[in-house]
Amino acid sequence: MPLRAHLEQVAKSTGEVPAELVGEHELPEALAHVWEWFCELSNARAPGAFALAPISYQDIEAWARLTGAQPTPSEVGLLRQLDDAFRVEMTPKPKK
Repeated sequence: MPLRAHLEQVAKSTGEVPAELVGEHELPEALAHVWEWFCELSNARAPGAFALAPISYQDIEAWARLTGAQPTPSEVGLLRQLDDAFRVEMTPKPKK
């Protein structure tokens, strides 16, 4: 079980959030540019009707062309994964 999943389970069981889940986390320097790219793309995303619109390959291609950025295929994959995770976190959860 990944550490994050374990810590989330602890938080759910005890009602207290472990310190490791709170606060800022430092990005590995080798990936900082991908996070910056994601922030740029996310801030320019098109509005969705009922939820956040995903960042499309066309959005990434247009952004790369306009900014001169040259993301590798792996970096494009990371951008898409970051977007998926971001949209999951930003989607309102139903109240129980």
